[in-house]
Amino acid sequence: MKQCIIMFLITLSGISGLSANLFSESDTHVPVDTYIGMVPEQVWEVFGPPSHIFSYRGDSAEEDDVVFYRDGLYLYWFQNRVWQVRADINCKEAVAAVHIGDTLDSIIRKYPAVLLHTEETVLLEINRDVFPLRLRLEIGNDKKVQDIYLYRGDY
Repeated sequence: MKQCIIMFLITLSGISGLSANLFSESDTHVPVDTYIGMVPEQVWEVFGPPSHIFSYRGDSAEEDDVVFYRDGLYLYWFQNRVWQVRADINCKEAVAAVHIGDTLDSIIRKYPAVLLHTEETVLLEINRDVFPLRLRLEIGNDKKVQDIYLYRGDY
């Protein structure tokens, strides 16, 4: 896994056309939901350099991911593409029109077709032209969103 991360970083550092302005905030806002399916060069242009890169060990080898982290956003990579985005309490951006701290009631009004609803989790299907997306929201005791996961529903 360490070799994969090192090769990935070498690939990123060698992408042609990178300039110093990529190390600052992008002037063009790109919705977080569009990160799903992006390749490294696209992510680098809109997300910039991550503050942390780490590996995430899943239950099986095919669930192992390289993860980029910055400002409360986690980008999970599989086969050179982002397949999942996670937003934690530090994230200020919306993911699929949902913010950390949104109320459960406002989510249900926004997305009435709920796949799963427990006291702690809400799972929603979001239809996209290219592939389906699932939105998993972790709900706190205060009935507000604490964690957001957006991922490809066809994996």
